Amino acid sequence: MTPNTEHQIPKIPLVAFEHYMLADDRPSHSMTCHTRFWFSGKFDQTDFNEALRETLPRHPIFQMTVSGSVKNKTKDIFWVPRSEIVMPFISWAPEGTPIDIPANGLAQNIYKEIGLRFWIRDSDTPSPTQTMIILQFHHSVCDGLGVFQFMEDLLIAYGKKRGLATPPMRRIDPDAFTRRGEFSISPEDWRKRKPMDLKRVTRFIRKSAAPLKSPDSNKRLDIVADLFASERIVLPVDVTASVRANARAQNVAVNDTLIHDLFKTLSRWNADNGAANSHIRIGIATSLRGEHDTALSVANVVSMVFLDRTPREIQSPDLLTGVAAETTEIKDNRMGLALPRVFRRLGRYPYMVSLFFAPAKCSATAILTNLGRPFADSKLTGSDGKLRVGDITLESVETLPPVRPKTSAIFSVNYYGGSLSVTLRYDSTVFTRDTARNLLERFTTQIQSQL
Repeated sequence: MTPNTEHQIPKIPLVAFEHYMLADDRPSHSMTCHTRFWFSGKFDQTDFNEALRETLPRHPIFQMTVSGSVKNKTKDIFWVPRSEIVMPFISWAPEGTPIDIPANGLAQNIYKEIGLRFWIRDSDTPSPTQTMIILQFHHSVCDGLGVFQFMEDLLIAYGKKRGLATPPMRRIDPDAFTRRGEFSISPEDWRKRKPMDLKRVTRFIRKSAAPLKSPDSNKRLDIVADLFASERIVLPVDVTASVRANARAQNVAVNDTLIHDLFKTLSRWNADNGAANSHIRIGIATSLRGEHDTALSVANVVSMVFLDRTPREIQSPDLLTGVAAETTEIKDNRMGLALPRVFRRLGRYPYMVSLFFAPAKCSATAILTNLGRPFADSKLTGSDGKLRVGDITLESVETLPPVRPKTSAIFSVNYYGGSLSVTLRYDSTVFTRDTARNLLERFTTQIQSQL
């Protein structure tokens, strides 16, 4: 065990957003996430496994299971650490080998196993995709930024095993994990921001979002959403540079332009499928990490905010200006705190969180998550923006958050190595692969039409 985590951590109550992810877990739609990493170079299996074993204790959540009622996901439910290091499920096979299903099933049951799995596929032929690592984790366990932190630690540990001169891992405070749901907000601060949070929640409740219309409703589709159903488009480096330059020229963030383009895409999609008057709501994943979280281990410190627009507002020439103004307000006032506040309130009453999510309501037409440049500050990153450890280079990354009923499209944007990639994680109980590809192509075409 590392010096940072030498003392035993007792069982720890789940925080609000962890409750939310667990309560929203359904047999048909698992709250299971995946991140894909493509490497040039091939890992030594023994050294990789030993590096993983040494990295796990730095991140206690990857050594915990949930204890408590399966139905009452509020009171008397805890993260329980293991008494010794537990290695995750690892499937290591040659490139092209299909994904194999663990004994506990493809969806993760974090009451029975730790919330971390690996599939590794490699070959002896050098290429930018010589090794692919799929890392699976339950969304109650951590968020996308946490996974990237974990991967950086793992690569550093692997470099040490190979005898390479590697930078030190970032410092981790073992006590910070127990404070992950506090957000440096005192009870007095919570009271002061109550009117602002209430306004945001009221706005959400007063308006009903329209789900994406599917042209595949008359086709035979999956009964259970395929956890790996996704499509991906990588924008070339020059196009990516133009996207960023376009945002700078308009004095807005790249994410603002992406939100603008997604509103346009979703509205036209529904109009083309017989729902021209659809009220579109985009859920935006937002990190709640602050300066006090720099020494936090892997955790789920994320929330959601929601932007609503009518068809008339989407057609307005002021759409981008309005989006930028709203996202600035959200950032300046940390409006992502409104959602955990709601779940904290619900968590005071037994079964209330589970009952809140029992009906399959449309909370958002689609979700957009943009992790920015997750490895920008890594000491492993070279001048080309890519991580290197010896002859291993991380060439590309992709994130696949989960879908939920009536929110059938999750758009994930990753900026890495000078390129933007856009992944559509789609609900295979709603869309076929061809339809999902069409939707993604419409979005990326809309992005490039603004350049």
